[in-house]
Amino acid sequence: MTARRPNPVPPGRLEATMRLAAIARAAFVAAATVIATTAPALPAPPVVPVESADRASPPEPLVREAEGRAVYRLIVVDGVGFGNESVREVSLLCSSYGSGGTHPRAAEACSAIARAGSIAAVSSDPAAVCTLEYRPVAATAMGAEAFQETYGNGCLLRAAKRAVFDF
Repeated sequence: MTARRPNPVPPGRLEATMRLAAIARAAFVAAATVIATTAPALPAPPVVPVESADRASPPEPLVREAEGRAVYRLIVVDGVGFGNESVREVSLLCSSYGSGGTHPRAAEACSAIARAGSIAAVSSDPAAVCTLEYRPVAATAMGAEAFQETYGNGCLLRAAKRAVFDF
């Protein structure tokens, strides 16, 4: 005959332990929910006003395209919505005779625009690899073409518009 070992958990204690475990789980879920809903979230991306499409006529460009020549004023605003924006601005001249202006990569930028037909149509670089950093950048073009778009960061802008806004 084998000796019988006493039950390590007294009667009624198992139910109390199970209730305590259920209460602990509920408290953990409640705490996680409070933390998730009250933690500071990233600011929403800024809303960039877009001109109304129902205008009677498009706005006049600052500089008209004449005799195969297009003049652009390109502006990049870094850190949009963070209160410490920095603004960079260049001019870009694209013509059948060459490229110029204050843009450091004018030839590449004009080539990208010519291949695509417009700044808006410039395709993204499929080989570009960017971080997930959120530091919005607004890109604006005035002159021969009106263009305005906001990107999550500078790398995404350069990947999307190649040399056009790489200054």
